[in-house]
Amino acid sequence: MTPEKTASPKRQKGENMERAEKIQKLCLKMNVSEKEADDALRACGDDILDAALYLEALGRVRSPRGGFYAETPIAENATRATNDRHASESFGEAVRRFGRWLGGVIRKGMNNYLEVRKNGETSFRVPITIFVIALFTPCMPVIVALLVIGLFFDFNYHFAGPNIKENCTGNAITNGCSNVARDIKRSFAEDDENGANGADGAKGADGANGADGACGAGGCGGNGGEGGCW
Repeated sequence: MTPEKTASPKRQKGENMERAEKIQKLCLKMNVSEKEADDALRACGDDILDAALYLEALGRVRSPRGGFYAETPIAENATRATNDRHASESFGEAVRRFGRWLGGVIRKGMNNYLEVRKNGETSFRVPITIFVIALFTPCMPVIVALLVIGLFFDFNYHFAGPNIKENCTGNAITNGCSNVARDIKRSFAEDDENGANGADGAKGADGANGADGACGAGGCGGNGGEGGCW
């Protein structure tokens, strides 16, 4: 029978001292208890760096007085790992927040409308979300042209819905555009009316002058006749 080999007392003592030093370093640098440091070393095969990261992952690391361990390689690696994890979580949370915000905007846009009105009655309406998407398509110039032309045919545009106030900025802008279109139409109508009145006046003056000339000619003829009789 082969005798079972056992570690020499000297070697075992050295290993114990080395392990005790690792525990003390972890306690000092990571600000944990000896039990937490010992458990971390056992879980990581006595690798002090892995043990430090293990403690950090478990959230066992407490800020030491004066922040001493932040200058050590172990703490730097642990802090870097924590920062990377937090950065990843922050980016993911930012993406989720943006997704929730965008979803809310789309839902509100589908529940509120751009209405096309004439003479106080709504001709048709389109969800604001659809309208905005259409503005980012190649059809945008056609849509804008139709909206402008509609203003001159007494159409006006109005934003309405459960999330839109009557005096919102959008309605103030559309009302202003309608007023500008009405002023332009009124200006053209006045110019046409003034031109028509001027033409009528000119015709009247020409007619009056012709009549006066005819009367003068008739008078002269009459007087001549009278002279002939006398």
